[in-house]
Amino acid sequence: MRSRFHALARRTAARSCQLVGHGEPGLRVLTYHRVNDGHPRDRLSVHPDAFAAQMEVIAGSGRPVLPLAGAVPALRGTCPLPADAIALTFDDGFQDNFTHALPVLERFGFPATFFVVTAVVGSDGTLDRYRGCCEADRMLDWEQVRAMRARGHAIGGHGRTHREMAMLPEADARAEAQGCAGDIEAETGDRPSLFCYPRGSESAGVRRIVAEAGFEAACSVRPGANAPGAELLALRRTEVSADDTIEDFRSKIEGGFDAWHHVVQELTRWGAR
Repeated sequence: MRSRFHALARRTAARSCQLVGHGEPGLRVLTYHRVNDGHPRDRLSVHPDAFAAQMEVIAGSGRPVLPLAGAVPALRGTCPLPADAIALTFDDGFQDNFTHALPVLERFGFPATFFVVTAVVGSDGTLDRYRGCCEADRMLDWEQVRAMRARGHAIGGHGRTHREMAMLPEADARAEAQGCAGDIEAETGDRPSLFCYPRGSESAGVRRIVAEAGFEAACSVRPGANAPGAELLALRRTEVSADDTIEDFRSKIEGGFDAWHHVVQELTRWGAR
């Protein structure tokens, strides 16, 4: 009941914010984490049926779905950015990305970027959020990572150990970025060009470290779309949550939740002071 009330309150507040302002045009980067039916109360675990319905909405909208790396030149302004373009990203690197999300993506012909935490790829470990849960919470292994790449999807870095990089000493933050890039290069043969800040923790110093590790672009948790000229090392994204209705999802890809997400983030920063 509390979860339903929270979802209703969030939806009402978001739609109130939408009356004040609409989302700006540009590349809309969607953030997913997990696609599974084993965690019905987990905000980050989108049900496979809901995920398929969301991809159907995108397909029916006529919006182009671009590989994030392929959109970087357009964001630099060196070529046109298609109107209303979308890019799909998945954080952390759980096996359900391979077993549940990948078949749906391929049914629609949509490319995606999978950001992996390299120290736990192919291990018996998982992230703290799901520690002690079940076998279904395992991470991708390197064979699956290579298969995803071979099937046309991009593999990006998400740190080696998923630590908040802005909170780390510089040497540790550098080890997270460079170690992650090195792990992916060693296992796939290619140096990754895309990064995603674990838990959105970044700063000017962290962005510099990520760039020095060879990453061309990096995703933040800042809400909104990305127009040409956007800060490539702080790309904006829109998170898709398990409690989103299909109407919520339609609104999100239109930018209807941008103002609400901005308010929530500002309140969170204010509360952390």
